[in-house]
Amino acid sequence: MKEFMLFIRSDEDNPLANFSLKEQQKHVEKVSAYIQELVKSGKMKSAQPLESEGSVVSLKNGSLVDGPYNETKEVISGYYHLMADDLQEAIRIAKADPRFEDGNWKIEVRQIMKVEGIN
Repeated sequence: MKEFMLFIRSDEDNPLANFSLKEQQKHVEKVSAYIQELVKSGKMKSAQPLESEGSVVSLKNGSLVDGPYNETKEVISGYYHLMADDLQEAIRIAKADPRFEDGNWKIEVRQIMKVEGIN
């Protein structure tokens, strides 16, 4: 099994903002059931939403600077850390995420590189 990070992205800070409370609750229940199924199958190592506020540390003109990360409208709103046999299985898992039923979401799928002495 290989490890993958799936970064959950949306084009806005809260893609469910226009949903009623009942619709938001239904969305949360669907996504929670999806995550619990992945946990039971041994595929999901962890999953968490991310706070909206953050910063990017970068090197600019020889100096380290930190500033707002949100230079575009796209926001990383959470992540999944999961196990899969290969990239294709990780993509199939991402495509099964029920959040795609409720708006414009993107999930970036990246294999975690194993480097001797780091992990």
